[in-house]
Amino acid sequence: MKKKIINFCKYLKLHISSLNKTIMYVRRCTGNLYLYVLIDIIRCYISYGSNYNEYRIYEFYLVKRGIESTYLTKHYHNQIKKYLYKKKNIDYLNDRREFYKKYDKYLNRDICYSKNLSFKQLEELISSKNIVVCKQSSMKESNTEVLDLKDFRSPAFLLDSAKKSNLPILEEYLSQHKDIERINPNNINILSITTLRTGNTVDVVGAIMKFGVSRTFEYDYKKSDYINCYVDLNTGIIKHRGRDRYGEIISKHPVSNEKLTNFEVPLFDKAVNTAIKCARETEEMLEVEWNFMISNKKVALISCNKWEDYTFVQIPEYLNNKVGLRPLYEERIIKY
Repeated sequence: MKKKIINFCKYLKLHISSLNKTIMYVRRCTGNLYLYVLIDIIRCYISYGSNYNEYRIYEFYLVKRGIESTYLTKHYHNQIKKYLYKKKNIDYLNDRREFYKKYDKYLNRDICYSKNLSFKQLEELISSKNIVVCKQSSMKESNTEVLDLKDFRSPAFLLDSAKKSNLPILEEYLSQHKDIERINPNNINILSITTLRTGNTVDVVGAIMKFGVSRTFEYDYKKSDYINCYVDLNTGIIKHRGRDRYGEIISKHPVSNEKLTNFEVPLFDKAVNTAIKCARETEEMLEVEWNFMISNKKVALISCNKWEDYTFVQIPEYLNNKVGLRPLYEERIIKY
């Protein structure tokens, strides 16, 4: 207890300005006194390991006492990482070649490597659209170019350009689903589905539709800010307004002006089933966020990563009875 209080005091010194803003926000919502809110934040920190941001996001100032213990906080998540990730460094999270090799049957697009690529193979790759997507091997850096054959004298010059730009991976250009394109045509919008696998059991613990907000075309989703929209796991429908990276609530897409609520994510069940299959083939990580691009007829796996959005999917308005994910994690991990 004494150690927790000392750590919290150190934390206060570093974040006093932001903490004060949180307290003033809670006061406006509840009418409670400043000191009361501060003491309650300290109580939740000591009892549940929640920081002041989580106190605000999870609305601990409104929930019934005891419900706070059901939320997956950063502190608790860090404690269980040793169970969630069996290896500290996982090659295929950083190396696109390794990732494509491991999950080849879920990529759902043609992929070639410039080093061993013949001009005939390149012509076959771009035959339908005369466009090819070129990517780096490293997944840490977002360097993706979309090359159009009409901008080059021949496929040979296109291939040479990709090599000079150090973009050795050439992929089939996929057009996204028409309904998703209507929301935002300027980015590849991503459906992220997170799974928790323990033994033979795979739970889907969250799904987020990420709509880019670029006003100019950007194929690489990592290069754009985006709006997070929580997807109901039972229906595949976005039932609530989205939020940007600052937590601001967004009702309509800023580019298309299309409403975000009541949008039904195309091929959602197919994406969920694919995520579950991928999870069953993954030994190194129990908890994985799978990122999909959805076209008119198929679901294409783009990447996977360690999950960081567990705070977002536990926003109280998204939850049944305002109960968080921690009980599920404790049950699964203890059994495992």
